[in-house]
Parts: sequence; C-alpha cells; structure tokens
Amino acid sequence: MIYRKFKLAKDILRQISEEDKRVLKILGDTVRDISEVYKLQIRDGYYPKSSKKSDLEKAQKESPEILTPFTFVDEVNGKLIGIPYHQKYADRLKPISQKIDRAAKICSNKSFSKYLKARAKSLIDGSYREADIIWFDVKGSNIDFYIGPAERYLDQLFFIKRAFQGYVGVIDRQETDDMEQIKEVLYSSAKISPDKYHSTSIPKKGVNIYVESTPSTSGYIADAVFSGEHFPSDLDIMQVRGSKIIFYKNQFQLKFDKLYFPIFKLIFEKRFTAKYTRELLSNATLLNIALYEMGRQLHKFDGARERLKELYGIIDEANGFASGIQHSKNLVVKGLITGDQLEAIIIIHIIWMFTDWLFYKNSKNVDSYVFANAICLNSYISKGGLQEKEGIYWPNFSKMFFEIEALADNLVYLLRKGTYKDAETFLKKHAELKNFERLSKYISRINTNI
Repeated sequence: MIYRKFKLAKDILRQISEEDKRVLKILGDTVRDISEVYKLQIRDGYYPKSSKKSDLEKAQKESPEILTPFTFVDEVNGKLIGIPYHQKYADRLKPISQKIDRAAKICSNKSFSKYLKARAKSLIDGSYREADIIWFDVKGSNIDFYIGPAERYLDQLFFIKRAFQGYVGVIDRQETDDMEQIKEVLYSSAKISPDKYHSTSIPKKGVNIYVESTPSTSGYIADAVFSGEHFPSDLDIMQVRGSKIIFYKNQFQLKFDKLYFPIFKLIFEKRFTAKYTRELLSNATLLNIALYEMGRQLHKFDGARERLKELYGIIDEANGFASGIQHSKNLVVKGLITGDQLEAIIIIHIIWMFTDWLFYKNSKNVDSYVFANAICLNSYISKGGLQEKEGIYWPNFSKMFFEIEALADNLVYLLRKGTYKDAETFLKKHAELKNFERLSKYISRINTNI
C-alpha cells in the first residue's frame, strides 16, 4: 500500500484544538495526494531503463544535474538530461501546494505556519532543503508534517535520487519525553567512550525525537511500512541544524500486531516464547526503533556517502542495528531498562530482520535493509549466537551481544574511513542471503499484505 490512513485514538483527539483538527484534515488530504506522485516514480524509475551506470556517469560530466537528488533523468534526442521533480510532476504538485497554503492560513502557530508555507513553496520551485531548515524552527505545535522527496533507498544505482513521501502526525508528549531520556543516556555514554569513534558533535544542535500518532502516511514510508525515520538526509544541514527522529506510532503498532508478534510465535522454540509477554515485546519494539535510529545518528561521518556510494545504505543500516544495541548496555547500567528488556530488544531485532526479508520477497523495495540484516544474521549464526532446531532454538544472548560489539566496530570503521573496495569486500563475505532462504520456511504462512 502506498497510502495508509489510521484512526486516531480518542485521547489523542482530546489533546488537540478544533483549529488543529482542521489543519490535520487538510494536511491529511495532501499526504493522500502525494502518493500519486510516488506511484509515478515507481512506474517511471529515476533513469531511462536502457541507461547503464557508466552512461550516466559519463553524461554527468557534461550535465551535472543528472546525478543530483531531485531530478528525473530522461533521454531527449539521444542525450541524457535531468528534469527537476517540481517541473516533471508540476500538474500533481501544484494543487497539493495550494492545500498546504490553505492549512498555513488557518494555523495560528506562527512558526508552524511559516514552515507550511515553505513546504508548499518547495513543491513548486524545488526548494526542499530550505523547507527542511525552516522545519527545525517550529515551536509549540502539536502537529508535525512532512511532504516531499526524502529517502534514497529506491535508487539502487547511485543511492542519490529521492522518493516522494508524506506523513502528518500528532506528537505524543509523554512518550516523546521518555525517548528523550533514552537518548540522553546513549549520547552521554558515547561522548565519554575512550576507544570508539562517535560523531556526537554532528549535529551540533543535537538529535530531536518525536513519537507521533500518524493518521496518514504515504509514498515510500507507507509502502515499506516504516516504524521510524530520521531527517534530513543531508549531512551539511544536520551539522548546522541538528536532526529529527520521527516514530510513526500507528505503523509501528500495525507491524507489531500483524508481523512481529506472529513471527515471534512461529520462529522461536515454544518454551522460549513463554518467557516473553506481548506487552514486553511491544515495548521492546519501540526501544529497538529508538536504538536503531540513534545508532545511525552517532556515526555520521563527512564523506562517507561519497566514499561508499550505493553501498553506503547497507553499511549504515547494519550499523544502526549493531551500534544501537551495542550502546544499549548503558541503559541497563543507568536503570532505564532491565536485563529482560534488553533480551526482548534483541529478540525484536531478530524478528525485524525476518520481517524485512518477507517484504523483500514480496517486492517491497527494502533491498538495503535485507543485505544489512544478512550481515547481522550471518554473524550471529556463524558465532553460535543463534542455532536452528525447527526454527531458532534458544538465542545465546551473551554470544550475540559479544558479536554485536565486534560487528559495530567493523561497521563504524567502514563508515569512518573505509573505501568503496573495503565495503564491497566486506559485503561479499558477510551479506549472503542463504540463511534467510533456509530459515524463511518457518514464516512462509505470514501475510505481508498489511
């Protein structure tokens, strides 16, 4: 599904004003509308189907706009050219922009209204980065909103082009505060770590976390059913303005109910599953999302995307899992989570990998995630952390955690100063999918059409 609509809980609706409800309705309509642009991107791709990577690199020397994030590449009279998204999809984007402007006029929160106007303008003239920067200045709004081209994962040639998506959310203040506590412990411990490389000064203004009830999502984040995401994608903006981690609460709950918990019951040994309650695992899922996104933010190194090119996404994703869990031991030390919760986090980490595998098999465009997951899964199996006996028998958490630490060190090295060849060699050795192929028989009955 490329557009998802969720019903907000009554307690969430009671927290927002009538004005907010009107704004929410208009912005929800724009989220629905932007799914049609994403549908066109899926149909057309980013590059002419006949073009080879070498052809595009050669053409880029004469026309630099070809390999920029917000252009569609077309072939006209035998020549490759870059057409800006706001021109190619103008007939679709103009009415969406007008609706966002209408919401901005209703909104009495000046900073949010200013942001909405900038976001509306970006769809017309391509000023997406400027809108991202203004987004960071929003204060005191119960509503959050994003629409435009954001994620790079569908560009499997260069990991450059962005896919359109959208969401509107109502911020859950209590759960947001809880996640802030988690972040503070993780980042404080990372800063004082003497033997690790953490770019905790990037972003300088820090990581901002928002747990949100999302009445609607669309585009790539709806298609791949994201539980969370970080913005912006541009490191230079993060270095100055910081970053935002958004938790899509409704999509997270959907995945847990329809995929994570059923997979847990199927893939683990029965006596083992009896130890962990549904509530414990649900809470661990939110913590896992937090650790994964924060782990990625801890390791944003200048030049990493340029060095690793299209392999960057895989290394970055694998590092999010490994480094996030690696740092979670500090949450236990500080008393924010228990040992049982840490075990549950690792269990959800395993289940998350198999969920992505099912999406991959059903063409959900999650290739980077699956190869990243394969790095982790293969490491755990080869080191004895996971053993198969009519499914996964009984995880050896000590061995898994030890392997996670070693894996995180290797992945951080690749992000910090590894070459493209280093990453390529590492992936050839560690990212094979055979273990997923072998173990997937235990979850074949799971339906991913959610």
